[in-house]
Amino acid sequence: MSDEQSLQTSAISRRTVLRGALVGGVGLALGSSSLSARAQSTVPKRGGNLRVATLGASSTETLDPHSGVLQADFARALGLYEPLVEMQPDASIKNALAETMEPNVDATEWTIRLRKGVKFHDGRTLSAKDVAYTFRRIVNPKAPLSGAITLAPLDADNIQIIDDLTLKVPMKIPFAVFPESICSAVYYAIVPEGFDPTSPIGTGPFKFKSFTAGQQSIFERFDDYWGDAGAHIDTLTINSFVSDVAAFNALQSGQIDALAAAPLSLVRQVGTGGAIKALVSEPGQWTPFTMRVDQPPFNDPNVRKAFRLLVDREQMIKIALSGYGEVGNDVFSRWDPFYDTSLQRHRDLDQAKFLLKKAGQENMKIELVTSDFANGVPQMAQVFARQARDANVDVSVRQVTTDVFYGDQYLKWSFAQDFWLHFPYLPQIAECHMPGATFNETHWGNEQYTKLYNEAVGTLDASKRKEIVHVLMKIDFEEGGYIIPSFNKVVDLLASNVEGLTEARTGYALGHFAWKSVWLS
Repeated sequence: MSDEQSLQTSAISRRTVLRGALVGGVGLALGSSSLSARAQSTVPKRGGNLRVATLGASSTETLDPHSGVLQADFARALGLYEPLVEMQPDASIKNALAETMEPNVDATEWTIRLRKGVKFHDGRTLSAKDVAYTFRRIVNPKAPLSGAITLAPLDADNIQIIDDLTLKVPMKIPFAVFPESICSAVYYAIVPEGFDPTSPIGTGPFKFKSFTAGQQSIFERFDDYWGDAGAHIDTLTINSFVSDVAAFNALQSGQIDALAAAPLSLVRQVGTGGAIKALVSEPGQWTPFTMRVDQPPFNDPNVRKAFRLLVDREQMIKIALSGYGEVGNDVFSRWDPFYDTSLQRHRDLDQAKFLLKKAGQENMKIELVTSDFANGVPQMAQVFARQARDANVDVSVRQVTTDVFYGDQYLKWSFAQDFWLHFPYLPQIAECHMPGATFNETHWGNEQYTKLYNEAVGTLDASKRKEIVHVLMKIDFEEGGYIIPSFNKVVDLLASNVEGLTEARTGYALGHFAWKSVWLS
């Protein structure tokens, strides 16, 4: 991929802004477009300290970009570090630290050429050895980190350093989707040899000053940053809050400037034209119902299809998300360039009843486990239960704490829910649908599907890969263990002087944590 090229893909995930972090998934019609227009029509001002509140404060917060799971971890990572290729707020990717990434004829080896003169925060120059070190750190078999499953094809032991700026990365199998698989500083940030997460060094627009897990982190603008003119603000302060009410009060009183991914209960309190404004994202999050396909009743595909047909998706979005979402049709990766929009599902109670009778599951009873790990999730569970009654299905909703949900039973629930950010379709499969996948919450295992996936990731011809992807998506649509009623929006609350942020498609807050573009008027 050349420096000028831009590859449309869906936004990088993940994962658990959730294990303890509270995430906004709804929108408020407060003129988000006008925010973008105002930001674009005003000359950015340099200086100032942007004070940001994130929710879900935890003592487990980290500065390690390869192992973070909380919203605050992601927010820090996108300021401190950079990947080889980088997800943009519009869900495209472009080269960041890589000048070029080129495969050989069968995608079993990639040649990476780095930008010249990129500096780490300690003054060292980025080199090919740092990239090799980073990959080996992520996939270390003795201590694999969060991105290891996606990088399973990478043959880290045989990486070749050609010169200071060039390396060859061999693959165990053809891997045509290498660039879009590593397009985020979350999990795939390039770090220097000997990296110490307690004293973090990166190439990002901000450098580390201080950090107290669960409380506050402070970063200063990196004046030797390679990209454009660097950041506008002098200082970025990220404050971790346990209480969303306390965070909102801090915003109202002027103690903070931005509340990332605000809960709907707080968003409703914001009017137009006041000291606080809302930034409403495009639909990027997805909060699926998860059906465990390896045990009754969902080992019968008739039951899975029936449950998908029970859902009135428009009604669920209207009630649970206050209308701030887009209909989902049980296939993830909304912004993937190969997304098959022809797959449409509508409520059909007669067909649902027929399929349940065929499966011997008339008048069935089942428990749905939910938790308040993302806005609208418990409400979606209640709406599903009410809708299911129309087909004589008795759904008992059990709401547990996030600690319980993501405790010992996580990935074992028979019927539950979960939360994801956007990720490119094929790398998303690696995380949730492949045998041994870290987050295979539906226990999906299908030999034909796995064979098609391996064929797709090894296919360089985009048109042929698209054909295979559409077959995979059709299997997801007809047989998979997910019910995806919607793609949800995120709302950030901002002080009136916060400018430069635009609506992201990625599911990340604050315009995809766009620290380089934000400024204070």
